[in-house]
Amino acid sequence: MLSHIKNRRSVYTQFFTDKPVDKAIISALLDAANHAPNHKKTEPWRFRVYTGDGKKQLHQEVVSVFETLRGPDTWSEKLEKKFSGFFTKAPVVIAIFLHRDPAESLPEWEEVAAVGCAVENLWTSLDSYNLGGYWSSPTFLCDSYGQWPSAADNEKCLGLFYLGYHEAPELPRQRGDWEEKVTWIE
Repeated sequence: MLSHIKNRRSVYTQFFTDKPVDKAIISALLDAANHAPNHKKTEPWRFRVYTGDGKKQLHQEVVSVFETLRGPDTWSEKLEKKFSGFFTKAPVVIAIFLHRDPAESLPEWEEVAAVGCAVENLWTSLDSYNLGGYWSSPTFLCDSYGQWPSAADNEKCLGLFYLGYHEAPELPRQRGDWEEKVTWIE
């Protein structure tokens, strides 16, 4: 397990190949995500998986969210090029949602943290399948509850996770010394 944690890295869409990711593998990744810790067993993570032609719907939803916030016809050519490039290059795009406990029985940050743990479980599992990916959280997508088309009033998008097979070079990832981040009290 430790090797998967240490191998976790961001692999961006420009390194993805066009090889499709089998649905059984995506399911295994989502199962790993589902084993994340969470307080009061709220299991606040929700995922929407877009593949193939489904990514056209994702494109429409992203434009809709943007124009709802910024006004009609505000989706620019620059944004179109950027997002259509991401959606075309990534065989799989997963929209990540926080499904807030309707009773609000615990602080929101705990549920956001639980979603983060679920995504980390998915992310560290990519290594087992020679997949790469990354989590992107454009501000306009992660603005408020209920803004995503068909999202419930207690659901908030926390970003998009792009994944696929890749040909990214192995680059050293510099990490600071963990001992500089720890205070021992004995």
